[in-house]
Amino acid sequence: MRKGLFIILAGLLAGYLSFASENIVLKKTPKSLDNYYPPKSKKWEFLSKMYNMSTYFYGINLNINNEDWDNALKWAKKLKEEYVSTSKMVPEWKEYFKPELAERLVKAVESKNVDNVLQASRKLGQTCAKCHADNEITVKLVYHFPSFENIKIEDPIEFMEMETGKYMKKMTNSMKALKIYLMQGDADNARQSGEEFVERARALKGMCSKCHTSKTSIEAITGKEYLNSLENLTQALSADKLDNEKIFKALGSVGMTCAKCHNVHLIPAMVQERLKK
Repeated sequence: MRKGLFIILAGLLAGYLSFASENIVLKKTPKSLDNYYPPKSKKWEFLSKMYNMSTYFYGINLNINNEDWDNALKWAKKLKEEYVSTSKMVPEWKEYFKPELAERLVKAVESKNVDNVLQASRKLGQTCAKCHADNEITVKLVYHFPSFENIKIEDPIEFMEMETGKYMKKMTNSMKALKIYLMQGDADNARQSGEEFVERARALKGMCSKCHTSKTSIEAITGKEYLNSLENLTQALSADKLDNEKIFKALGSVGMTCAKCHNVHLIPAMVQERLKK
């Protein structure tokens, strides 16, 4: 019977991979899905149902593997109930759900025939896989990643509150100005631009702490290594004669921290912005 379990799981996986191999097209999430995620709801109802159905599906397989058909049937019925109720939550996605296939799986488990269960499981699993292939990436990007829309930070140079995107542009422009003035041999303006960049880069810690609330997570992002890099840049900028090599080396070290943060946050933020247009 172990082989039967393996076949069922392999069949479901094959169904998923057949969809996953297609070109990925990101679709906008339907408005009704907003009702089941923050900020409208903190219960994450839709996600909870996904987890429930996955657990119930495995409950069927696990008990068939143990030749416990009675308990397998209980999980099949719970899966059907959850599947049907989930199908009514997002009307825009009704075409993905096939409630009759959930009933067919219940009947297959009642037959106590592994081949029947395999066929019914594959058919039902493919409806899940199709919806996941079409929508899962977008849903995770929109609802699971925090949005920077409402995060603001006070600019230490202009003394005004700015949206994250505008602040990042100001900070980046300070860095670019530093590089340009250095290469032009304009020491005074290079120092001023460099100091503005350092001030803005240091202030980022206040923005990060709005989501990263533990000291450990803040230390990992804008901790000693990052602050030491900024201090090295400050010292290089305060020298009587600017050493371009030292300054660019310090900038590169700061940039490594920027890159780590961008790898986590920038692409999701960009996709979120595009999906809202």
